[in-house]
Amino acid sequence: MRAVLLSVGFLIAAGAAQAGAYEDRRAQCLGWMVQGYPSGLEETACTAQFSLPSPFLFKCAHAQRKGYDSELQRNACRLFFEEASIATGHGYVRSN
Repeated sequence: MRAVLLSVGFLIAAGAAQAGAYEDRRAQCLGWMVQGYPSGLEETACTAQFSLPSPFLFKCAHAQRKGYDSELQRNACRLFFEEASIATGHGYVRSN
């Protein structure tokens, strides 16, 4: 009986630790989303796991307010927003 109680206790503790790890990972990914990911692998994993938007969105929004570093950056941001606008036009509208 004691072994069963210990096993249940370990399972509960593992579940709580896993939930904490999930929240820690989510917070880490949200921070990287705004500041920039350390690698493409982390970006791919975070965007897939938590459905996060591209960090390029934030970089372009910042550059739009503060100024672009180059013509190339401005053109890349313009293209990014144009493609997002087209995708929005084809988006699914939920009915109530």
